[in-house]
Amino acid sequence: MRSEDDIRERIAELEDAYDRTDPPTSEMEDEAEVAILRAIEELEWVLEQHDAADGFTT
Repeated sequence: MRSEDDIRERIAELEDAYDRTDPPTSEMEDEAEVAILRAIEELEWVLEQHDAADGFTT
């Protein structure tokens, strides 16, 4: 499981990569992008937890 610091670092990396290819044009757009990137990171974490769980079935 990733630590909170690892997750925050990953979010910062995603924000930087995204901003390099598509810089935000307003503060609201920037905040929306950050929210989306955080949601993506949380989803990645959940999927990793699902993959790591022994005997987990849906």
